[in-house]
Amino acid sequence: MLRLTLALAFAFALAVAYALWPVCVPLSADATAAFVDPPIAERTDTMLWGRMFQLRDDGQWQQCKTRIARAFFF
Repeated sequence: MLRLTLALAFAFALAVAYALWPVCVPLSADATAAFVDPPIAERTDTMLWGRMFQLRDDGQWQQCKTRIARAFFF
């Protein structure tokens, strides 16, 4: 019984970790231009791990959300 409980707790922890893992998607030039008020560079939206909008090294913006947020809230 103890092994089953530990296995279920471990499986639950893995599922939560997978659901909260951040996924970053590059934004197109049109999507970046749509952020007018405030501009994307001045936005301070944050999620669990940091800023939602991040500037990559190559100069392209990306939007980062958790897997569960991407699955259910676009």
